[in-house]
Amino acid sequence: MHHLIHLFVLVPLTGFVLSAMAAKTQERLLSGIAFLAVSANLLASLGLIACWLWYGASPLHLRDGVLYASGDYRFVIDFYFDRLSATYLFVGSLISFVVVAFSRTYMHRESGYKRFFNTILFFYFGYVVTVLSGNFETLFIGWEILGISSFLLIAFYRKRYLPVKNAIKVFSIYRIGDIGLLLTMWMSHHLWHENVSFASLSDQGLVFDHLVRHSETGMFVSLTILLAAMVKSAQLPFSAWLPRAMEGPTPSSAIFYGSLSVHIGAFLLLRTFPFWESQEPVRWLIALTGLSTALITTLIARVQTTVKGQIAYSSSAQIGVIFIEIAAGLETLALVHFAGNAFLRTYQLLIAPSAVTYLIREQFYQAPSPVTPAGPGWIRRFNNLFYLLSLKEWNLDVLIFRLVFKPLKSLRRLVGFITLRN
Repeated sequence: MHHLIHLFVLVPLTGFVLSAMAAKTQERLLSGIAFLAVSANLLASLGLIACWLWYGASPLHLRDGVLYASGDYRFVIDFYFDRLSATYLFVGSLISFVVVAFSRTYMHRESGYKRFFNTILFFYFGYVVTVLSGNFETLFIGWEILGISSFLLIAFYRKRYLPVKNAIKVFSIYRIGDIGLLLTMWMSHHLWHENVSFASLSDQGLVFDHLVRHSETGMFVSLTILLAAMVKSAQLPFSAWLPRAMEGPTPSSAIFYGSLSVHIGAFLLLRTFPFWESQEPVRWLIALTGLSTALITTLIARVQTTVKGQIAYSSSAQIGVIFIEIAAGLETLALVHFAGNAFLRTYQLLIAPSAVTYLIREQFYQAPSPVTPAGPGWIRRFNNLFYLLSLKEWNLDVLIFRLVFKPLKSLRRLVGFITLRN
């Protein structure tokens, strides 16, 4: 049963290679390869989960080989399968199957038909590697593939200015999450003095012993994990990138930012929960992050003028609630919430074009009358204040620019000046 894990990685990778070799005019062949790849993985995931449950549902740990060794350190490709992986794998396979089947007709006669299905298979390969990863290094491989494929699909209409601009903006913010994950790997090596696996984190005695002796290092690792999760799952103050990522085709928005990719931050927190569960400040910080995101993005979603923007901010708000559930230790509830939110957002995004067409037709017959809020004057002032803040999306883009990118630009000028002088 262990070797079935290889199948989940090899099938989408083989589909990607075959799709890349096919001619761009062969739409049936391109969509057929993608459909067969995701169908095979969906059936294989059902079979693996059934066998896994039949034999007692004990975690499967598979060390696949050493890619690089330097001294005492070894870069190991590691896979791990438990109920967290099973849930994410099944939900991801089913949603990918639905989206690919929908896209075969929806993307018909698009000039980038081949690019679309190539990127979808590349994304699915990265997603499978991420959810089946057994250590931070293997997870980082899938994490980066998700980021690259996200950039390619946001900029799918590459001859237009706005999709390319938003793709670069999202890719830049993604790099903050990459820095968080790289710092996690770097400092975890100092903490464990080895290539630690997620299976080792389940040993509470081992984790507690290391955290007692290196509490500051453990706190730093937990905070960098949270930073990576916040960026990937569009939590405050990084929520503004999510609606910008909706510039790609509707099916890619459904599979990426409505359902799968945006929940990887929650997956990272769930996977590392045994490590930081005893650190109360981290748990409170995760809960406060989720609560603030849920409240503010709900307000922003209420005033969005585009259906994709509403769905994006609503998804971000629900993931904020999932963060609260994870911080409270409600893993089962968080997994159920993830599955429900992923299926709902996929459905909403796939029917969004039809819903917009229907609403445009209906607004000519049922124009809503303006509503003046009732109550004392201070209530109306507060209402107007939050309305304007939500319209401006709480200036989250400006905040990230001033806190992150502006200091980096100043640092770049300083380094350039010092280099020229030397």
